[in-house]
Amino acid sequence: MNRRARDLMHAEVRSVSPEMTLPELERQFFREGVTGFPVVDEGRLLGIVSRSDIVRQLCVEQSLAETASDYYREVGGIETSGVESLEAIGQRVGARVEKLCVRDVMIDATITATPDQPLRDVARTLVTHHIHRLPVVEGGKLVGIITSLDLVRLFAEDRVSA
Repeated sequence: MNRRARDLMHAEVRSVSPEMTLPELERQFFREGVTGFPVVDEGRLLGIVSRSDIVRQLCVEQSLAETASDYYREVGGIETSGVESLEAIGQRVGARVEKLCVRDVMIDATITATPDQPLRDVARTLVTHHIHRLPVVEGGKLVGIITSLDLVRLFAEDRVSA
């Protein structure tokens, strides 16, 4: 049986706006019980955002805050205890992250599938690019999504042989 992306994709795709703040996004992850969303603006797929993108951005923000803290300590002669400087760094990171939005952390959606793409190719794309979700696009419009878990479920439910 030659299954296609359309046979497995979720056609009702929950997406987020590129202007959604990261705190709003985190609440949306919690409400929906997922770890990633397509980012859509006026029906057009812009990218994918996941919890890992937020973690990556937090690491960047912490590194920037630590660098700035080290600079001011060296140049300005500011002496603080380790606890106080860690608290200050945490506050700076938190304040900056509150202002970031999905557009700032998302990954551009350059990797997609078409509804008629064979599932073997879909699986190969997920593995090759080390991704967990693949938007399905037709005529420039997001029409579905396939996750790595969807493919695993095929084997778990004996709907495909190895």
